[in-house]
Amino acid sequence: MTENTQTDAKSEYLSICDIWKDSVHKIITKAEFQTPLYIQAYTQVHAEFLHSIDNIYGTCYMWQKQYFDKLGIDKNAIDAYAKLYENLTEYVIKSMDAYAEYQKYRADVAIEAMKSGNIYVRQCLDMYAKMISLWNASLKK
Repeated sequence: MTENTQTDAKSEYLSICDIWKDSVHKIITKAEFQTPLYIQAYTQVHAEFLHSIDNIYGTCYMWQKQYFDKLGIDKNAIDAYAKLYENLTEYVIKSMDAYAEYQKYRADVAIEAMKSGNIYVRQCLDMYAKMISLWNASLKK
Protein backbone atom coordinates (compact mmCIF):
# COMPACT_ATOMS: atom_id res chain seq x y z
CA MET A 1 0.00 0.00 0.00
CA THR A 2 1.43 3.39 -0.94
CA GLU A 3 1.54 6.44 1.30
CA ASN A 4 -1.19 8.17 -0.73
CA THR A 5 -3.52 5.18 -0.40
CA GLN A 6 -2.92 5.06 3.35
CA THR A 7 -3.62 8.76 3.64
CA ASP A 8 -6.77 8.39 1.51
CA ALA A 9 -8.01 5.51 3.67
CA LYS A 10 -7.38 7.49 6.85
CA SER A 11 -9.06 10.63 5.52
CA GLU A 12 -12.33 8.84 4.70
CA TYR A 13 -13.08 8.51 8.42
CA LEU A 14 -14.99 11.46 9.85
CA SER A 15 -14.86 10.36 13.47
CA ILE A 16 -13.71 7.67 15.86
CA CYS A 17 -17.19 6.16 15.60
CA ASP A 18 -16.66 5.71 11.84
CA ILE A 19 -13.45 3.79 12.53
CA TRP A 20 -15.15 1.60 15.13
CA LYS A 21 -18.16 0.94 12.91
CA ASP A 22 -15.95 0.00 9.94
CA SER A 23 -13.70 -2.24 12.04
CA VAL A 24 -16.59 -4.04 13.73
CA HIS A 25 -18.32 -4.51 10.37
CA LYS A 26 -15.17 -6.11 8.90
CA ILE A 27 -14.82 -8.48 11.85
CA ILE A 28 -18.52 -9.45 11.84
CA THR A 29 -18.44 -10.06 8.07
CA LYS A 30 -15.35 -12.27 8.44
CA ALA A 31 -17.01 -14.22 11.27
CA GLU A 32 -20.16 -14.72 9.16
CA PHE A 33 -18.14 -16.14 6.27
CA GLN A 34 -16.16 -18.47 8.56
CA THR A 35 -19.18 -19.88 10.38
CA PRO A 36 -19.96 -22.45 7.64
CA LEU A 37 -16.33 -23.67 7.84
CA TYR A 38 -16.65 -24.21 11.59
CA ILE A 39 -19.96 -26.01 11.16
CA GLN A 40 -18.59 -28.19 8.37
CA ALA A 41 -15.48 -29.09 10.39
CA TYR A 42 -17.58 -29.98 13.44
CA THR A 43 -19.96 -32.02 11.28
CA GLN A 44 -17.09 -33.99 9.75
CA VAL A 45 -15.53 -34.72 13.15
CA HIS A 46 -18.92 -35.73 14.58
CA ALA A 47 -19.70 -37.98 11.59
CA GLU A 48 -16.30 -39.68 11.86
CA PHE A 49 -16.86 -40.22 15.59
CA LEU A 50 -20.22 -41.88 14.91
CA HIS A 51 -18.71 -44.06 12.16
CA SER A 52 -15.94 -45.11 14.56
CA ILE A 53 -18.49 -46.25 17.14
CA ASP A 54 -20.41 -48.13 14.43
CA ASN A 55 -17.18 -49.80 13.29
CA ILE A 56 -16.33 -50.86 16.85
CA TYR A 57 -19.70 -52.61 17.19
CA GLY A 58 -19.26 -54.18 13.75
CA THR A 59 -15.81 -55.48 14.68
CA CYS A 60 -17.00 -56.85 18.01
CA TYR A 61 -19.99 -58.55 16.35
CA MET A 62 -18.07 -61.68 15.36
CA TRP A 63 -16.71 -62.29 18.85
CA GLN A 64 -20.06 -61.51 20.51
CA LYS A 65 -21.94 -63.81 18.14
CA GLN A 66 -19.63 -66.72 18.90
CA TYR A 67 -19.89 -66.08 22.63
CA PHE A 68 -23.68 -65.74 22.81
CA ASP A 69 -24.29 -68.61 20.36
CA LYS A 70 -22.36 -70.92 22.70
CA LEU A 71 -24.65 -69.97 25.59
CA GLY A 72 -27.64 -71.54 23.83
CA ILE A 73 -30.10 -68.77 24.71
CA ASP A 74 -33.76 -69.64 24.03
CA LYS A 75 -35.25 -68.13 20.83
CA ASN A 76 -38.19 -66.65 22.79
CA ALA A 77 -35.77 -64.85 25.10
CA ILE A 78 -33.89 -63.48 22.09
CA ASP A 79 -37.17 -62.29 20.52
CA ALA A 80 -38.24 -60.61 23.78
CA TYR A 81 -34.82 -58.97 24.05
CA ALA A 82 -35.09 -57.78 20.43
CA LYS A 83 -38.50 -56.25 21.15
CA LEU A 84 -37.10 -54.51 24.24
CA TYR A 85 -34.21 -53.09 22.22
CA GLU A 86 -36.52 -51.98 19.40
CA ASN A 87 -38.56 -50.03 21.95
CA LEU A 88 -35.41 -48.58 23.50
CA THR A 89 -34.07 -47.60 20.07
CA GLU A 90 -37.37 -45.95 19.17
CA TYR A 91 -37.34 -44.05 22.47
CA VAL A 92 -33.78 -42.82 21.90
CA ILE A 93 -34.60 -41.68 18.35
CA LYS A 94 -37.73 -39.84 19.54
CA SER A 95 -35.67 -38.22 22.30
CA MET A 96 -33.09 -37.11 19.74
CA ASP A 97 -35.86 -35.60 17.59
CA ALA A 98 -37.34 -33.82 20.62
CA TYR A 99 -33.93 -32.44 21.56
CA ALA A 100 -33.37 -31.21 17.99
CA GLU A 101 -36.74 -29.45 18.08
CA TYR A 102 -35.84 -27.93 21.45
CA GLN A 103 -32.54 -26.62 20.05
CA LYS A 104 -34.36 -25.14 17.05
CA TYR A 105 -36.89 -23.48 19.37
CA ARG A 106 -34.08 -22.19 21.58
CA ALA A 107 -32.29 -20.69 18.57
CA ASP A 108 -35.53 -19.11 17.33
CA VAL A 109 -36.14 -17.54 20.75
CA ALA A 110 -32.57 -16.21 20.90
CA ILE A 111 -32.88 -14.70 17.42
CA GLU A 112 -36.19 -13.05 18.26
CA ALA A 113 -34.73 -11.70 21.51
CA MET A 114 -31.80 -10.19 19.60
CA LYS A 115 -34.13 -8.66 17.01
CA SER A 116 -36.28 -7.15 19.77
CA GLY A 117 -33.15 -5.91 21.51
CA ASN A 118 -31.94 -4.28 18.31
CA ILE A 119 -35.28 -2.52 17.85
CA TYR A 120 -35.17 -1.32 21.46
CA VAL A 121 -31.60 -0.02 21.11
CA ARG A 122 -32.49 1.82 17.87
CA GLN A 123 -35.50 3.42 19.54
CA CYS A 124 -33.42 4.47 22.54
CA LEU A 125 -30.71 5.93 20.32
CA ASP A 126 -33.30 7.78 18.23
CA MET A 127 -34.80 9.25 21.39
CA TYR A 128 -31.32 10.15 22.65
CA ALA A 129 -30.48 11.87 19.35
CA LYS A 130 -33.75 13.85 19.48
CA MET A 131 -33.05 14.91 23.06
CA ILE A 132 -29.49 16.00 22.17
CA SER A 133 -30.83 17.95 19.18
CA LEU A 134 -33.40 19.70 21.37
CA TRP A 135 -30.76 20.38 24.00
CA ASN A 136 -28.33 21.79 21.40
CA ALA A 137 -31.12 23.91 19.91
CA SER A 138 -31.98 25.32 23.34
CA LEU A 139 -28.30 26.14 24.00
CA LYS A 140 -28.08 28.14 20.75
CA LYS A 141 -30.95 30.45 21.81
